[in-house]
Amino acid sequence: MRVADLSKDRVAERLGALEEAYSSFPVNQTTLSVSGDAYERARERCTTGLADVYVQVYDDAGEVLLVESDDGLTVPHVEPGTDERLEAGTRRAIAERTGVECRLTDLQRATILGVRHDGNPEREPLYRLTTLFAAEHTAGSPGPGVAWYDDPPESVLPDH
Repeated sequence: MRVADLSKDRVAERLGALEEAYSSFPVNQTTLSVSGDAYERARERCTTGLADVYVQVYDDAGEVLLVESDDGLTVPHVEPGTDERLEAGTRRAIAERTGVECRLTDLQRATILGVRHDGNPEREPLYRLTTLFAAEHTAGSPGPGVAWYDDPPESVLPDH
């Protein structure tokens, strides 16, 4: 099966599983045109994982967990493997990335990303699923480069 078809089918499967697990959440769809190099990186990522998961983890005081990145502070972002359920993979990856264990409480939104090669419109679009979950802290302490914030800037959330 071609990577484009595989990515489309896997995104549909993951989205269907989320629709069964969560009563209601918005689903957006957008297309990104990227350079040839970025398209090839996206193509490679389609074989290892098809979901970019962002998680707003809150502690008992209402503070949100943020991670330092090259772009500043952001909510934790993980890519669960294709061989595990999205929720279980997200919890595992968040714990590995931040040192904090959490319980996913709500799916705030899902976005289907169509990735196109901007220099070659004949290349098929690749598909990825981006989700934003809310979660509550259940155990653990933030590791290096990770901390709780009581008044995070709006820019900590993904724009897609």
